[in-house]
Amino acid sequence: MGRGGRGGDMKQGLPLPLLLLSACAIHPEGEDAERDRAAAYGSAYARSLDERELPVLGAGATAADYVRHALLANGELEQRYYEWVAALERIPQEASPPGTLALSFSHMLDGGASAWDRTTLALQTDPMENLPLPSKLETAGRRALEEARAAGLRFDEMRYELQRRVLVACAELALLDEVAGIAEENAALIELLAAVAEPRARGGLAPQQDLVKLQRELDLARNELRNLRAGAPGLQAELNALLGREPQAPVTAVWPLQRALEGTDEQLLARIAQRNPRLLGLDHELAGGEQGLELARQEYLPDFALSAGIVGSVSQFVGGMLTLPFLRREAIEGGIAQARAELAAIAALRRQAGLDLAARAVLELYLLRNLDRQLELYAGSLLPRTEQLVDLSRAAYTAGQVPLVELLESQRMLLEVRRVAAQLRAERVKALAELEALSASDLSQPADP
Repeated sequence: MGRGGRGGDMKQGLPLPLLLLSACAIHPEGEDAERDRAAAYGSAYARSLDERELPVLGAGATAADYVRHALLANGELEQRYYEWVAALERIPQEASPPGTLALSFSHMLDGGASAWDRTTLALQTDPMENLPLPSKLETAGRRALEEARAAGLRFDEMRYELQRRVLVACAELALLDEVAGIAEENAALIELLAAVAEPRARGGLAPQQDLVKLQRELDLARNELRNLRAGAPGLQAELNALLGREPQAPVTAVWPLQRALEGTDEQLLARIAQRNPRLLGLDHELAGGEQGLELARQEYLPDFALSAGIVGSVSQFVGGMLTLPFLRREAIEGGIAQARAELAAIAALRRQAGLDLAARAVLELYLLRNLDRQLELYAGSLLPRTEQLVDLSRAAYTAGQVPLVELLESQRMLLEVRRVAAQLRAERVKALAELEALSASDLSQPADP
């Protein structure tokens, strides 16, 4: 009775440590916070695209509305999100013991004892996979977490890059629309000049070649206008692709707001160094590489296996096994050297990426400051003075002091100034959007989780 009782205790107690060893993942600190961050963004993708509440891109839509629409509907950004989620799900896989439990049964066909006493039941860890020490699982989990954080920052990098591309596409479409309007006005002016010159040329009051030149300019102006209008469908299709829509979906030309750059140049460069998702992602890749190096060193630690069982009511047994990794010394040293090399490669990439981004930021800052200077020149001096010239020419023409040709030429000068100012405005949008993407400035904050 006593042995039978001990056998019952053994059958209940021995499997518990094995179950714990083979079923528990060692979750690293910070995993829950990263999962919460991913879940906050994941709410946007919880429903299919047709069921999502997207901003209405009607006549009154702003460039910020276009950005928010893209962040909710762009397929490439959604792909980056699910890559992030997939990286998170690697954490419990890396931090869990490999294999599972194995239950074995054997029975002696003869031997004189009862059938139960000739039966052996054993519970053991997977004979095909040894159990690593908990420190190995912990290190593997930390490495997987750093890789997941890097994947999350690649998602962030894509968000800001998508924001930049949408703003640039909006600016290019708005510029095309404005320049096409100016080209249309220019063609109308040339047509009027030709109409004035034709009777003068026929009457011998003006050279015939002046009329031919004007007719040639009119043909060129009309061709330029057609070329500009022909470019609109392509720009609209490009913007619609960023928005996750069909190429023919209606798009309104809208200028992004002309915002001032926050802070000084030094503050912006510091913000880029601290907040740029590309650099932060490489920092986490570097941290993951350090964990990978530590994991390679831990290959010198032995793995183990456990087993426990009963032989009917006769006996109970437990067993264990340790691996001796010294036979793999050369392979382990090779793994350590490989991990060191990979870590050095990431460190070199991180160093160069920081320098490259700083150089890009300095270049864009120079462009932005120079564009601000030129826009101020055009808005504060060239444009009002050209408008004044048109007013003076109009007054002189009304008084009969100058011919119509001079008035029309001054109006053409005004159109050219407006065209250059519009191009400068578009270039400023591009430079500012680049700096905002580098410094992780978010235009969609009200719609973000």
